[in-house]
Amino acid sequence: MPVAPRSRTRGAAALVLTATLALGAVACSDDSSDSNAAPTPTEPVAVVDDAALTAAIESYRTYVIDQVDQMQTDAKVLTDAVRSGDLAGAQAAYAPSRQTWERIEPVAGLVEELDGKLDARVDDFEGEDDPEFTGWHRIEYILFDLGTTTSAVVFADQLDADLQVLADEITEVDFDAEVVAIGPSELIAEVSEGKITGEEDRYSGTDLWDFAANVEGAAEVLSVLEPLLEEADPELLTEIDAAFEELEGELAPYADGAGWMPYSALTEDDKEQMQASLGELAELLAEVPGALGLG
Repeated sequence: MPVAPRSRTRGAAALVLTATLALGAVACSDDSSDSNAAPTPTEPVAVVDDAALTAAIESYRTYVIDQVDQMQTDAKVLTDAVRSGDLAGAQAAYAPSRQTWERIEPVAGLVEELDGKLDARVDDFEGEDDPEFTGWHRIEYILFDLGTTTSAVVFADQLDADLQVLADEITEVDFDAEVVAIGPSELIAEVSEGKITGEEDRYSGTDLWDFAANVEGAAEVLSVLEPLLEEADPELLTEIDAAFEELEGELAPYADGAGWMPYSALTEDDKEQMQASLGELAELLAEVPGALGLG
């Protein structure tokens, strides 16, 4: 599905940001002073109102919890197909089942004991048959590489169970403002380092689904923080908006109905261009915590 444009009318739009201007002291020599010398101003320092920041973080918390709820629903389409022996149905449900995870990955990954169980790739294990290799990518391997559902049933059951634990624990996660603010940069950097290379969904070739979901997730965080950033550093916000627009334009030709073309459809030139755009956007997004006085 095409990446949704970033909204500038989220519920957090009423957030308030105040700014202070710190005045520097005037240096004087030992034997003379100029009483008429004007103080030298320093750069403006953004001061985010605590209540406004809390409201923004709570808005994002609600989004994350909603995504986890949807994640369980979407994953059950996959796992039910696996349990019923419907290989084609399970293969079709694989990529859509991961979208919600990819949108909130930096925060969902804070439930550390589940991150590896749900989303680790085979590179972290001894091989595809390692019993510790579980989650989406173990199911992906069985469905697309082995071409069966039978041996995936146990992992489908575990995926459902692990997602229930995630749903139970995500409400207790500390949504630290700095962690939330750096999340968009982490999401885009992950696309640049993994999804664009085709190593994430190596058996199914559905990397562009994850790519798009990461971009959507990054854009959602920016939408929540945007009223704050618009006051703190409007120039940075303008640059981020332009970088998002450029990246979304590069991705758009690969949309395929409600989903995305296989990774193999990407041309080498487009991969290089997207990787450059991703790197630029990740660098800009990395400035957000500092711009908001959180870094």
